[in-house]
Parts: sequence; structure tokens; C-alpha cells
Amino acid sequence: MDLICRRCNRPVGTSAQHFETFERMHYVCFHYEFEHDPVDVDTECMAGGCPSASLAGGRAQVIETAKELAVEAASGSSWSNAELHEYLEAFAAWLADSDGFYLNQRRVRPGNGWEVVKTALRAATVYE
Repeated sequence: MDLICRRCNRPVGTSAQHFETFERMHYVCFHYEFEHDPVDVDTECMAGGCPSASLAGGRAQVIETAKELAVEAASGSSWSNAELHEYLEAFAAWLADSDGFYLNQRRVRPGNGWEVVKTALRAATVYE
């Protein structure tokens, strides 16, 4: 028996195991039907895993943050992780622990990876 999404009338395949949980819809259809309002569908909402997160961009912000950090480093800023290997270790550690950061901030982790990387670049200067 084919599972048909009640919102878009297309077959449900990938998320078939969650068909009843998502009220007989694809996850994406369920999200836009019940979780995304009142945000524009092309804008990331605060629900974790928002499918619109990939539309948010962020590449330019990551580039700008990297440039700002390069200027800070060149001007002798006193970072806790001033050596490259320390910075990269802190960068990796912050990414591994980032779920805790967002929980402590009472924020949903952004679905847009660029936003996470931008925050990690800055956090790695002081993260222990």
C-alpha cells in the first residue's frame, strides 16, 4: 500500500516510518503545515531542523568573520587560543560541544551550517 501525503498528495518514501507521527505527511509538509508559521517559508524558523535553513545563506558572514579574526590576530589580540594548533583544537571542540552552547542560550541549534561555523570561528578564540 502506497503512503500518500495528505498535504501534497505525493508518495511518502524516505520518512515512511514516521508517516503516522507526521500526521500522514512528509516531514517537510508537516513542518510547513504546523511548525513554521508565522515565518515566511523561505526564512529559517526557530524549529530545529527547519528545511528552509539551507536558504538562509551565511557564506558571506563566515567570510567576513574570518577576515575580522585575521585582523584581530595580526594586531596581537590576546586570545586564549592564539597558536594555530590551539585555535583549531578549540574550534573542533566547540563544534563537538555546540549543542550544549545552544541549550545554555535557550536557542535551537541553527539548521544553517554557515551560522554554526560563524559562531564557532569566534568562539574558538576563547573556548577551553
